[in-house]
Amino acid sequence: MVDLVAVEAVLERAWQRESEWHGETHWRCVAATGLGLVGRLAGGDPELVFLFGLLHDTRRENEHVDPGHGPRAAAYAQELAAEGVLEVEPARLELLCGAITEHTNGLVSADPTIGACWDADRLHLPRVSIDPDPARFSTPHAHGTEPLAAAGRLRAAPPTWAELVEAAAQT
Repeated sequence: MVDLVAVEAVLERAWQRESEWHGETHWRCVAATGLGLVGRLAGGDPELVFLFGLLHDTRRENEHVDPGHGPRAAAYAQELAAEGVLEVEPARLELLCGAITEHTNGLVSADPTIGACWDADRLHLPRVSIDPDPARFSTPHAHGTEPLAAAGRLRAAPPTWAELVEAAAQT
């Protein structure tokens, strides 16, 4: 399981960490939202959903159009795994990197882990004045007004990394 030492190691080298739109606060919100979704799905991997939230935007170069940030963040995840910062088995790392690489491509997934990751990020699109397209949600629990409202409340008071690490361990 990921611990706070690993989280700090990831954050130390993250790009745009202070970004209002795509920075650490957003990463915490996506991790929290994803953990809430994956906890309601059979067969999902909470640790990977947590790692997606932590990593998915860590390699953004700007606040606007940056189509390469997903693949760069996936490469960063692989680098961290090779260094031993992230202890994730190869098959799970491949799944995580696929979710990170493709997270901005508007796809949906029947895989509960990938679906929870992508839906968690999409539920936070209103922060950048984008209304999520319900047809792009992968999980049934992302639909309706309450998941969007919950994401908005979360943005006002996101959990700490310590709280998220604990939640991931319990999910």
